[in-house]
Amino acid sequence: MNSFTVGALAAKAGINLETVRYYEKIGLMPKPKRRESHYRIYD
Repeated sequence: MNSFTVGALAAKAGINLETVRYYEKIGLMPKPKRRESHYRIYD
């Protein structure tokens, strides 16, 4: 399974990374797992 950072996910989706964070904030996307460094990891 591939894992993506928020920036990589945004690039693959063709959107701004702030859009991904906003979708997460309003509940459109589930909260992702986080690494020990607190970086978001998307499956």
